Amino acid sequence: AAPAWAAKGYARPELLIETDELAKIVNQSNVRLVDTVDPGTYNRAHIPGAVNIFYQLLATLKTRKENGYPASPKDAEKIFGEAGIDSNTLVVVYDGGEGPIASAVWFALDFFGHKNVKVLNGGFRKWVKEGRPVTQDAAKVEKKKFTAAPHPEKVIALEGVKKRDKNTVLADTRSFKEFIGQDVVPGAARGGHIPGAVQLEWTNFSDSLETFKSADDIKKALDKRGVNKDTKVITYCQIGLGRSTMMALAMKLVGYDNVLEYSGSWEEWSADPRLP
Repeated sequence: AAPAWAAKGYARPELLIETDELAKIVNQSNVRLVDTVDPGTYNRAHIPGAVNIFYQLLATLKTRKENGYPASPKDAEKIFGEAGIDSNTLVVVYDGGEGPIASAVWFALDFFGHKNVKVLNGGFRKWVKEGRPVTQDAAKVEKKKFTAAPHPEKVIALEGVKKRDKNTVLADTRSFKEFIGQDVVPGAARGGHIPGAVQLEWTNFSDSLETFKSADDIKKALDKRGVNKDTKVITYCQIGLGRSTMMALAMKLVGYDNVLEYSGSWEEWSADPRLP
């Protein structure tokens, strides 16, 4: 049978891995499965062999404001090294299946130069629906040496956002209520959005059972906001990891590589009363 992604038309299907594919390799020594949800949810049940890296550990406001890095290279080396990841490791990240949280850790690994990382398509919900095994036992992991090699060209800091050219699409991936200032979430100093931003909520890219919609559906959602393969895009959300990285990953899946992550995101912008 043709793999599930074949019907979806992705330009870069290698960014995802299907549950049946994972089941065949999950016990291999060079594979590290990472559950990206909060520790409480991880402890209730997870895929056997998965370590827990809660995605918010990789979003440090200080470094995001300083240079746009999601976290410091030192922190990344500690977090990923303690999770048993080195340059030879195939990392498979997953969340409940929705996508943003897994995409955050995918982005952080990619940003710090790890080449071999995939998102589990459908995540935990698909794994469970298929009757595959789960556990409450924490995985025993041997520490590895993770060397962070940052790619600053993948992110943009506040000054760059302010100076962006008029042809760049600034995409706000939060909810419509956050966008219009009706919902002010914890960590936001004010409600609203960055002037000139278009609202393109991350749910436009997420599917009901699988993590991502088909390439056609993703392209349609992007096209509605004037985004095609050649459009320069800056994505942002609340903390610069999660909903905005979901959009960045969806774009890369369909072969749209011209995307930068505004790591400071609304947390940084809303906190500065001088900014409109």
